[in-house]
Amino acid sequence: MGIFKNFFPLFLKDDGVSTPLGSEFEYKIQQIRRLYELYYMGGDIGSRTDADVESMPDTVCRSKRIKRLIDKQADFMVGNAPGLKVSCNDEVGCENAGDMQKYLNAVLKANNFSNKIIRGARDCFIGGRVFLKVNVTPEKINLAFIPADNFIFETKADDVDVLESVLIFYCTREREDRHEQRWWKQRYFMEDGKCYVSEGLYDGYANEIEGYTVLHQYTGLSSIPGVVILNEGLSGDTEGESDVLLVADEDSYYNELRSRNGDTLKANMNPLKYVIGANRNTFKGLNTAPGAVNDIQPDPTLNGTLPSVGQLENGFGFASAYEQTLDNVSSEMMDNLGIPDVSLDKLSGVITSGKGLKALYWSLICRCNGKWTTWKPALEQMARLIIDAAEVFPNLKSVYGNFKKEVYVVDVEPSYALPDDTETERENDLKEVGTARSVKSYLMKWGGTDHNGLTDEQADKEIEQMVREKRMMEESYEGNLNDLDLED
Repeated sequence: MGIFKNFFPLFLKDDGVSTPLGSEFEYKIQQIRRLYELYYMGGDIGSRTDADVESMPDTVCRSKRIKRLIDKQADFMVGNAPGLKVSCNDEVGCENAGDMQKYLNAVLKANNFSNKIIRGARDCFIGGRVFLKVNVTPEKINLAFIPADNFIFETKADDVDVLESVLIFYCTREREDRHEQRWWKQRYFMEDGKCYVSEGLYDGYANEIEGYTVLHQYTGLSSIPGVVILNEGLSGDTEGESDVLLVADEDSYYNELRSRNGDTLKANMNPLKYVIGANRNTFKGLNTAPGAVNDIQPDPTLNGTLPSVGQLENGFGFASAYEQTLDNVSSEMMDNLGIPDVSLDKLSGVITSGKGLKALYWSLICRCNGKWTTWKPALEQMARLIIDAAEVFPNLKSVYGNFKKEVYVVDVEPSYALPDDTETERENDLKEVGTARSVKSYLMKWGGTDHNGLTDEQADKEIEQMVREKRMMEESYEGNLNDLDLED
């Protein structure tokens, strides 16, 4: 959260994008940045005012539960990077699916995609949307997830799924003085079925920095190289919904309870000591150190009454109610995001087999499945942009791997970070081979040394190899029989 988060890039107000800008758009950007503040810092505890100085506890204890819950959800959903598989169209068929797959894998590996998608998912859950940018040049393909407060986009008036314009911006130099700030701006837009790009560097007052400007340059592409991923929302929604807002109120209450409990502990953790019937001069020399011995003289005015010494212990009778309230608030936050409580005390006596864990995580699985209805087509489109880019810039094939493009489809296969009874499932599928399923379908699901499945082309080659080995064994067996000298 740098200094620049407190500023609004002035060049946006005169950019010409038809999306509402000015004060309305600035308000939206500030709201998104507020969501990031809640994510990093936790919910508000309270505010001290002149009228009510007791409203703010002296102890400030932020749990950061929002960040932990958002991160858990993202780690579960994409902690195991989804598989992107290129295969032939069933009706047409092709011979180069394996080469296209190798090319796609090389691009993803070069971009460290498994790491970027986790961070992109977090940004999407916080800000409500991200822009997955496929930056294509003749020599390189770069993938990036742009947070919600760093881009604006427009869609077709009659189709919210088709991008017409995307404006990306971020601060490259953070300074208090706007003259010293540097803002980078890049805009992709469509004209007559072609994608163009303009970009430049500006200071905080929207003055253009010379030497960094590109105006109206044709990208060579027929569509904007990227896709907007929305987090949930309703039909026709172009903003998305933030998961932070689902737990912000509970987190504020949770933090305030912990903070006020801290005040109570500090105020009452030391017992109150008292002395009755002692001479006042005795108090001057009292020693409360461990093992200390004090000579406490009685008050002569009390006619020989012996003094007594004691202390008042605080029983903290609210402890049980406090813990239960915290537990209830925490459970509510986790329920809002579908995250199960898998702490040791909660799992005591629970069956932790693959099926048992799947049942435990079922709410989170369903929630992530709902998100995948948006993420799957977005990643499929990303893969198509990557493959089609090599037709526009052929040199990319020499960088990431050569292939001959044919009719193909891309399938996205989520892989949740959850152990499963795969051994049992694989054994059951093997029993169905020859009756309810073919050898090829089994190999495409479970084939390979890692049991992650084979492509259509790989499965065919594996079956051919199996046939050859079987034929060799049969011929060898027949040859051995012929060599035997059988006697009557």
